[in-house]
Amino acid sequence: MWLLPPVPSLPPIRIPVNVMETPAESPVPANPLLWLEFAVPALSFGGALLAIVLLQAGVTLDSRFPSLGCVFASITLAYLAWLRPRKDIVALSTPIYSIIFFILPSESLPGIVLQLLYAMSLTLLQVRLKHRFGQTSAAAARTAELTGPLEEYAGRVRGLPAGMTPEAAHRAAIVFLRFSQGEYRSAAETAAAGASDGTAIGRACAIVAEQAAILDKPSPRQVAPRIFFFENRPFLAKSQSGENEDRIADAALDNALLLLFAAAWIGSEADRPRLLTGRAFAEKLLEST
Repeated sequence: MWLLPPVPSLPPIRIPVNVMETPAESPVPANPLLWLEFAVPALSFGGALLAIVLLQAGVTLDSRFPSLGCVFASITLAYLAWLRPRKDIVALSTPIYSIIFFILPSESLPGIVLQLLYAMSLTLLQVRLKHRFGQTSAAAARTAELTGPLEEYAGRVRGLPAGMTPEAAHRAAIVFLRFSQGEYRSAAETAAAGASDGTAIGRACAIVAEQAAILDKPSPRQVAPRIFFFENRPFLAKSQSGENEDRIADAALDNALLLLFAAAWIGSEADRPRLLTGRAFAEKLLEST
């Protein structure tokens, strides 16, 4: 029988500190777009207030000139909405309405009153955009963190990518994401490219390549499923034991996908926003027995 015999618990492994590790506490990055967020209410209210001041001074302007503040505020708000990972269609469409309301001639709309109402709606949309749709994609990439058991597991394998290249970490992210999205053929082909490097990540790629190919074209298993080597056991989330080959293969695949997720999260910070889209899949793998 080729099943691995039970082994005594391993002593703690001392992981060297390396440049890939992140400090326990990191300062919250400054928001480089804060001045644009303040510009939305400043521009939208500024045009109407300027018109009021000029009217009191006896200066009469075409109502479309002061309303340019609302137009520029709408464009600014749409730009801020575009930077978010989740696109708010309401905020994105505000430049269209600003042009219809303020640039195109209309004799029936009371200009200054409409500008004030529109300025108030832009300000409310700015608050909604910031608190409901979160940070921009770049800011989310800098501050995104894992939580719960998945965070604990990623911390346990943090020393694994010490010698891993950024290309290998990026490949791990692609393999995990494509498999999680059901793109088994693409996942198998990408994983096969990294299956021969002799590391735990290479072994994980070999396992995913084998099983993703079977899922892409279902067929009876011809050979015993690949599993991790004995030296890889400290980095595995689940036991490799099982009553039959199917259970063993399932455990090996779960371990491989979780290891690829953790390695990509630690070794490829640029891929973190996309990895967050597959976090639920990783958490389900970790929770399943």
